[in-house]
Amino acid sequence: ILAAAAALGTVSLDQQWDDYFVDEMGWLFSGSATGARSVLSTIAGSVMTVVSIVFSITITALAMMSSQFGPRILRNFTSDRGNQITLGTFIATFIYCLLVLRTVRSVEESTFVPDLSVTIGVGMAIASLAVLIYFIDHVSQGIQAEHLIAEVGREFQHLLPKVFPERIGHGEENGDKDAEEFYNSLDWEKACRILAPANGYIQRIDDTHLMKTAIENDLLVQIVKRTGDFATVDSLVLRAMPTERIDEEMQQQLAASFGFGPNRTPHQDVSYPMQQLVEIALRALSPGINEPFTALSCIDWLGASLRSVVTRSIPSALRYDEGGTLRVIAYPYRFEELAAIAYDQIRIFGANNPDVVVSLLETIAGLAPHLYHQEDRQVLIHHAELIGEDAKQITNQADRQRVARHLQQTLLQLAISNKAISNKEAR
Repeated sequence: ILAAAAALGTVSLDQQWDDYFVDEMGWLFSGSATGARSVLSTIAGSVMTVVSIVFSITITALAMMSSQFGPRILRNFTSDRGNQITLGTFIATFIYCLLVLRTVRSVEESTFVPDLSVTIGVGMAIASLAVLIYFIDHVSQGIQAEHLIAEVGREFQHLLPKVFPERIGHGEENGDKDAEEFYNSLDWEKACRILAPANGYIQRIDDTHLMKTAIENDLLVQIVKRTGDFATVDSLVLRAMPTERIDEEMQQQLAASFGFGPNRTPHQDVSYPMQQLVEIALRALSPGINEPFTALSCIDWLGASLRSVVTRSIPSALRYDEGGTLRVIAYPYRFEELAAIAYDQIRIFGANNPDVVVSLLETIAGLAPHLYHQEDRQVLIHHAELIGEDAKQITNQADRQRVARHLQQTLLQLAISNKAISNKEAR
């Protein structure tokens, strides 16, 4: 759109000030209509040729990578801002030259050569060449395993401050201690059941619309399914009360708060990037690929992700409006769930690899000094013991002893953290 507007704008300037531009600016294009056509057509044709070749080769490389790291890698490529700018620059150059080309007229048609527009087209061609050089470097780095893993890890860090349901109203500090008791005190059997209108994964929950609807109609709603969950037609996604205020139109408004799609997205689903890291690690540990160093890199980023979780407060499930009235109950992901995602599958598939087992234990030991809750500590003790139990199938005795030493050191670090957590709670 910008390229089309620029073409119309520069051609208009050429029509009004063409003689002035040629006289005052000696570096502008000053050739004939035939020369202008040749320059513009050459640029347009060359750019489209470059686009087709470069992106065909790139998609081929990504197809090979998706078989090694998983098909979700393609989403990272298409959403990468550098790739979008590159493709946009090429297409913009083509559109600009095409639109300017149609205005060039020869002698028989009352000569018109848009000198300024042709010069800008040459400048855009040079810019496209610079972008091409950038793109080659960008893609060569982007298809490296370490870069891909780091991008997924950073995506989790970016999502964490917006973890669901942080943006729904206001939550009280330590409000979840009473959440279960309050939930059980309500007669949810009499609540209105809001059903999914379609099959698919829940890609988003419109928190603003949901809270606004609850406030305007004085409702209390409970979100049964979270983003990332799969819902079938007419499956329960929401409960609302009191039922006497909810008619069929209101049910449709509440159901409209959910967005469904054929695949999961990381928009509100904080577990998605962690599962992507686990998928890359499991593929790397498979006999067909056998790339343990890639798996170790994934474990490092999983440890960094869990550290970000233990050092921040999990949003309260009880969400209040500005007046302090409870409007929404939405249960967030707990550390226990995220730790299970990070450790369980890799522990099972990497149990025979002592380096993988030791790396898992080291990430747990690294989390110990940053714990703030006894529940999180018990979760890590449980996973450390499971890792040690599965590692008994390692055939080499020296490797088993190395794993046993790391297990003892990890449990010792968690024991030390017990005292630190007690001191924090006392303060």
